[in-house]
Amino acid sequence: MDMIAKNHHEPPLPSLTSVWHNAPYAAISPERPELSALGKTVIITGAGSGIGQATALAFARAGAAKIVLIGRNEEKLQNTQKQLDCISSVHPASVTDEAAITEIATATGPWDIMILAAGHISPKAHLREASVDEWWQNFETNVKGTMIAANAFLPTANQTHSAIVALSAGVFFPTGLLAGLSGYISSKFTLIKVIEFLAAENPNVFAAALHPGMIETDNFRASGADPSKLPMDSVNLPAEFSVWLTSPEAAFLNGRFAMANWDVDELKAKADQILSRQLLTASVNGWPFSPN
Repeated sequence: MDMIAKNHHEPPLPSLTSVWHNAPYAAISPERPELSALGKTVIITGAGSGIGQATALAFARAGAAKIVLIGRNEEKLQNTQKQLDCISSVHPASVTDEAAITEIATATGPWDIMILAAGHISPKAHLREASVDEWWQNFETNVKGTMIAANAFLPTANQTHSAIVALSAGVFFPTGLLAGLSGYISSKFTLIKVIEFLAAENPNVFAAALHPGMIETDNFRASGADPSKLPMDSVNLPAEFSVWLTSPEAAFLNGRFAMANWDVDELKAKADQILSRQLLTASVNGWPFSPN
């Protein structure tokens, strides 16, 4: 397990909290009784590696009764499964395969938590040079894949309370710094709005979009980002943050976007401020605007 995170008094990026985490810390520990997933069924897409795999392990530590592992590579899913000490099932499938996802939903039955960690990033290219099919695949996986999962699984969600978390990275950076990533960033920004609708249209479902931090995954490498020039994070940070985010403590973030680097105690202290305004939602920067 990671060491306690180094807390930066001056976060390396604009931050809602004054404390910035790069690794897990006590408040988001899956061992905290307040974050218990005891008896819960957890569904994770993209569970074969990276953030998805780490998240499966975090929920197992939180006491999940069953973890449903979904991903395209069966061998990688089985590798994740071998590391779990709870009941689990492996389902090799693409999140874009509606028939397969629907079949998995039927086989799973009632569930409590769904983490949408599967993602796609097309080869880096300016819009005028990009392949239309490759560019659109960002939306097929990151947006349509989310819609398919929601459509298939919502009918069997825990009717008292269930939670959906979808990963959405990089959307907060100025566009000028992201040349060549229009397909990926546009799809991930759209995903935030989809999550807002899931929260608004389903009163018994908590839904949030999560920026997982700077994690050196396949998609991170494909973006062309240089880890030596960025504040890199432990893969266990978003994994354990997801356990906290789906707990009652984070209810005020329903329909919101959050960053795994933010300190949860500071976030909780800002709950009234977040709920009273449209903070952490996707909108046009500067609107509503001051007449002055």
